[in-house]
Amino acid sequence: MLYMVMTTFPMKSSVDAGKIFVEELANPLSHVNRVDMWISYGGDGVKTWEIHETEKGYDEEGYLELSNYLAKYRDVEGFKIDILPVLKPEDALSLIGITPPA
Repeated sequence: MLYMVMTTFPMKSSVDAGKIFVEELANPLSHVNRVDMWISYGGDGVKTWEIHETEKGYDEEGYLELSNYLAKYRDVEGFKIDILPVLKPEDALSLIGITPPA
């Protein structure tokens, strides 16, 4: 299962958020892989976009692991988060009966 994780937080919270992020890098999740991540910053603070994929056969465990990791940010001032399950285009097309070209 794929999840898009989007976060925002003010610049003044960057150090607190960064410490949690570095801790997670040193202790990767068991059933969740970060596929990619992008970060932007400016007048509205910091925005991040991440794609996480749970290991096949561990969707429930992976989602709980990801949720528990993200809960570590709860004390970061101004931290907001959205977690959305997402599909690859070929999987979304198959849901509506369309076979993408090979």
